[in-house]
Amino acid sequence: MHRIELTGYRECEAALKQPDLKQSLYDEGAIVMDRVLVTLHGEEHRTRRLAEMGVFRRDFFRRYEREVIPEIFNEVMAATDRSGDVDLVDLHYRFMVYLAVGFAGIDRIERTPEEFDDLIRLLRLFGVAATLGQNKGDREAARIEVQAGLDEFDRRFFAPSAERRRRLIAEVTAGTLSADELPMDVLTVVLRSESELDMARDMMLRETAFYFLASAHTSVHSLSHAMHHLLDWFDEHPQDRARFQADASLVQRFVHESFRLHPSSPVALRRALAPVTFLHGQQAQADDTVVISLRQANRDPEVFGADAERFNPYRQVAAGVPETGITFGTGMHACLGKNLAAGTLPVRGREQAPDRQQLGTVTWIAHALLCAGITRDPARPGQLDQTIERETWQSYPVQFAD
Repeated sequence: MHRIELTGYRECEAALKQPDLKQSLYDEGAIVMDRVLVTLHGEEHRTRRLAEMGVFRRDFFRRYEREVIPEIFNEVMAATDRSGDVDLVDLHYRFMVYLAVGFAGIDRIERTPEEFDDLIRLLRLFGVAATLGQNKGDREAARIEVQAGLDEFDRRFFAPSAERRRRLIAEVTAGTLSADELPMDVLTVVLRSESELDMARDMMLRETAFYFLASAHTSVHSLSHAMHHLLDWFDEHPQDRARFQADASLVQRFVHESFRLHPSSPVALRRALAPVTFLHGQQAQADDTVVISLRQANRDPEVFGADAERFNPYRQVAAGVPETGITFGTGMHACLGKNLAAGTLPVRGREQAPDRQQLGTVTWIAHALLCAGITRDPARPGQLDQTIERETWQSYPVQFAD
């Protein structure tokens, strides 16, 4: 077996669409990631993806942005002591766990602060599972800890949440409840499509844990990167802050540029199922590993200009090239939650009515934090996580103006 690395934007984009390349980034984290949507391939992947796309509707995104996110933001900020030092990464986990439980379909049974802290702990554990292949520490010890966490998640959260949804679905079948009254979340969709998807209970458990992870963990780090760039910008351009607080669409362009520079994983890994010839003539044979460098592709000067390595929120890209690059993937494994996290930028040259604008969770929260008076803690710089090959902030101390 050989290892082929692709770094150019066009060849990486084409490789992500190649049906003879199977996802292999999460092989080490099979405890949580085995046969979840992102690791499936072929017809099984297509069937499950089509079923779960029922959650990703435009009206769902609009409701989240107009009702759910503001309520969560206010609740988290009300519980945060802003008079002292605040860690931005921890704050982001609190925002995103609230969002993730609702999106994945996890009920908060006790609704206590201690239970919420446990959910954050479990989310971090599942993040360890997803990144085991890039972990520099003791992977076997990490697997044991993750398995214990998954067992706890099953007992305390998944089992009662699934049981409640089964009862509600039975009421719909009996005609005593309208389908519109069912929760709009991934677990409900999966349970309603149970016979079609042919998912055993352990697969449902992992799928729910995966969506809990996917809808929060990567956004935590994306939000931290975006806030870092915004605070850097205001250090150099203090006069811009009021303008950004008044116009969230300006913040969104910064967020999209940050997504481009900081994909959640620096690479995508694929295993060749058959011989494949790539755009510039490289070839892979069956069972070869293909490394698709998302980070390098998103910094390709032929696509993003001579300053592709730099943060430039006013960058102009060619038609057909997303401002976020291939951070959210493309082809069969394009991220279903892209619009939820990143929103959509207006079509160039076309006005967009304010009520049609979709900012995405990362922009909405980043803008709200700016309006709340967030500043970097001058005495304590942020620290990147040195235990993993991914570029993530371990801590980021901030303060809030009175």
